[in-house]
Amino acid sequence: MPRTGLAPKELRRRAIEAAIHRIKTVGYAKLRVTDVAAELDVSHAALYAHFSGKADLLDAVVGHWLDVSQEDLRAAVSGRGTPEERLENWLIQRLRLKREAAVRDPELYEAYCHASDRMRDVVQRHKMLWRDQIAVLIVQAIPDIKDPTHAARLVQSALYGFNHPRLVLDDLDTPSDEVETRLRDVLHTLIAGLRVAS
Repeated sequence: MPRTGLAPKELRRRAIEAAIHRIKTVGYAKLRVTDVAAELDVSHAALYAHFSGKADLLDAVVGHWLDVSQEDLRAAVSGRGTPEERLENWLIQRLRLKREAAVRDPELYEAYCHASDRMRDVVQRHKMLWRDQIAVLIVQAIPDIKDPTHAARLVQSALYGFNHPRLVLDDLDTPSDEVETRLRDVLHTLIAGLRVAS
């Protein structure tokens, strides 16, 4: 008989962990809420109280991965160096996190790609957070910038090839230092242009 009595937050946390384990084991396409419930020894109805279905559970998994990654990125925003150096470090760190995840946990990374392809809310929220962090660093690097949000969008657009999950996969066979050098070159060119325009 399935267990009951887990606190809601604990059940949600354990469900996400179990889903991550199953994705790594069988792949994200074969993830089923009922299998996660069985692994936790709870009824699938207990999980449906927290997740509306498989897509919602996958969003929670992707959100967890993005939240963990965000901790590393937050350190780059407030770290040492000039604002431009910190922006560069932030973008390089983000690229490294994605490349490492794609190699280390390809099935989890595929779940992230799937969520990005479908423009899921969990990915959109993080994109807005990233844009805000870029805007903060741009204002610090170029105090006279007229529209930091627009400038942050330009940076995101210009670096799309380095950040879109599927395009990161396309570049995995290219040495990291080569990809990072290209990213730096694009960023420095863009920052120089924004300085002239401000």
